[in-house]
Amino acid sequence: MEMLSLFHDEFVRSNQTMERKTKVPGDLCTLTVFGCIFCGDKMLIQQRQSTKAGWPSMWDVSSGGATASGETSLQAIVRETREELGISLDPECFVKIFSIYHDNHIHDIYTAVVDSENWNFNVPNDEVMNIQWASEQEIFDMINDGIFIPVYKEFIGLLFRMKTKKGIIV
Repeated sequence: MEMLSLFHDEFVRSNQTMERKTKVPGDLCTLTVFGCIFCGDKMLIQQRQSTKAGWPSMWDVSSGGATASGETSLQAIVRETREELGISLDPECFVKIFSIYHDNHIHDIYTAVVDSENWNFNVPNDEVMNIQWASEQEIFDMINDGIFIPVYKEFIGLLFRMKTKKGIIV
C-alpha cells in the first residue's frame, strides 16, 4: 500500500497521510512532481504504457508522479526519473521552476539540462513504452494530433523558456 503525504493549500505539509488512489480529503492536497529533461532545443518525452490509468499510450513530459509519504518533491523527481527512465540524475541537476495548485493537487515542476541525448535508458518498462527527444514545435504538433496528454501549448512553451532559469514562480 503506497502512502502519500497530505498538504495544506499553502504548500505546508500536514501531519496526515492517505493511501494512493483514494479521494483527497477535504481541503488538503497531494504533492506531485513533473520533470522535464532538456538537451539543446529538445525535451525528452515519454509515451505512457497502454496499461497506465490516465492517458494510456499518450505522450507526456520526461517523468513524473506522486511524492511518497515523507518524501520531498526533489527526492520524488529523482526517484521517478530513475523508475520511469532508468537513469539516475544527481539532485543538483534538477531546478524547481514553479509550482501549480490545481484540484487538490500541488504540482512541482522541475527542469534538468543535460549535454547529450545519448543515455542508457531502461525503456520500455511497466510505466513507459517509448521515449524520444522532441522540439517545442513537435510537441505542439502532438498536442494538435491528440497524442500528447491534454496540456496547454503555452505551458509547454513556458517550460522551454524557463528550462535554464533559477527562479521559482509560486
